[in-house]
This record gives sequence, structure tokens and C-alpha cells, in this order.
Amino acid sequence: MWQAAFNRRLRFIKRYNKSEDGATAIEFALVAAPFFYLLMAIFETGLMLFSEYVIENGTADAARLIRTGQVQEQGMSQADFKAQVCGGLASFLDCNSRLYVDVRSFSDFDSITSTSAIDGDGELTPEVTSGASYDPGDELEVVVVRVYYDWKLFTPGISKLADLANGRRLLTAGAAFRNEPFGS
Repeated sequence: MWQAAFNRRLRFIKRYNKSEDGATAIEFALVAAPFFYLLMAIFETGLMLFSEYVIENGTADAARLIRTGQVQEQGMSQADFKAQVCGGLASFLDCNSRLYVDVRSFSDFDSITSTSAIDGDGELTPEVTSGASYDPGDELEVVVVRVYYDWKLFTPGISKLADLANGRRLLTAGAAFRNEPFGS
């Protein structure tokens, strides 16, 4: 009786050893999580770089309106200028609450002052968020346009890309130029 039970178990084990059904599923299960994580990280990095390019392009287009005097002649407000920047952005970017525009004029290129957009706690400075300046300048003045976008990273674990607190990254674009003589 013991011998019969032992032989049945032995036959089952031999049959199991030769069977390869499900091996591919098990191998895929081992590889799937890292594969999909890597795919998600690549997708987010690509989307973030694309967004930065789009923001840079929108900033350059809107800055041209200042350079040629159209902003000054039309009397565009800061909100109008921000809407102009947002007009060239992708629809998935949140222009209302995550995009900040700072426009400053200077007498010459030597007098341009640099400001930090990030404070010691990893947050945007009030100078960027609530105290952003808007001075498109007059003809032949030097103007610096800075645009900041607060990007929220959604892939866990890629926090090395974050330069702001709570897994966020600051995307920036800028333009520095001398206004054309649009008044004459």
C-alpha cells in the first residue's frame, strides 16, 4: 500500500518536472512590474521634457510681442500676457494655478539681477508666486521674461528629478532681449 502511494507521487512529480506549461506566465510575472515601472518613468520623463519645450516655445512667442511693442501699444495686463503664454501651451498643462510669469525691464544688460525661484524649504518663493513683476518696459529697454511651471511628478521613486518639495519639479523658460524702437 505504501509502495502504491509512493509510486503515484513519484509519477506525479516526474510529470510535473517535465511540464513547462505556465513557465512563460511566471517569467512574465517576474519581469512585468519592473518593465511597466520603467515604461511609466520613460513616459513621464518624455512628457515632462515635451512640456518644457512647449513652455519655452510659448514664452518665446509671447516675449516677441513685448519686444515688438505690441504688448505696450495694446496695454496688455499681466493676466492678458499670461493668457498669451498659455495660448501656445498643451491642454494638459494647468495654466491657471501652476504657471507663473515674471516680466522685468532694466536699463541695460549689466543691470539685470538674478532671483532665486526656490527657497530653502523647496518651495517657490513669494517673488515668483504672489509677487511676480510685470513691467514690459519701453522702447530700447532690456526686458527679461521668466516663466515657471510647477510640475507634479506622478511616477513614484523618480524623486531624484524633483527640485521642489513633495515630489515636484520646476520647469522654466526665459527670454532676455532689448525692445525694438517701436515708438518711432
